[in-house]
Amino acid sequence: MDRTRLHTLLARESAEAERRNPRSRAAYARADHLFGRVPMTWMNKNAGAFPRYLATARGARVTDIDGHEYIDFCLGDTGAMAGRRPS
Repeated sequence: MDRTRLHTLLARESAEAERRNPRSRAAYARADHLFGRVPMTWMNKNAGAFPRYLATARGARVTDIDGHEYIDFCLGDTGAMAGRRPS
């Protein structure tokens, strides 16, 4: 395993995530009213520098505040973690 290459790829992906998600990054920076700036502190153990903040959800589709749509394959876990309800 080439760890140097892995670090390079992680840095590149992190920079791209910051570029594509400025609203989520700003929301995370402002979230000083929460312990750890997230609803549950384990959420800080993510692959990126900050979590994505969700704007809407319908069925298994969620949209973050930067306008990116995702499909929730967690069978309801995301709703329990993020506090959304089925629509």
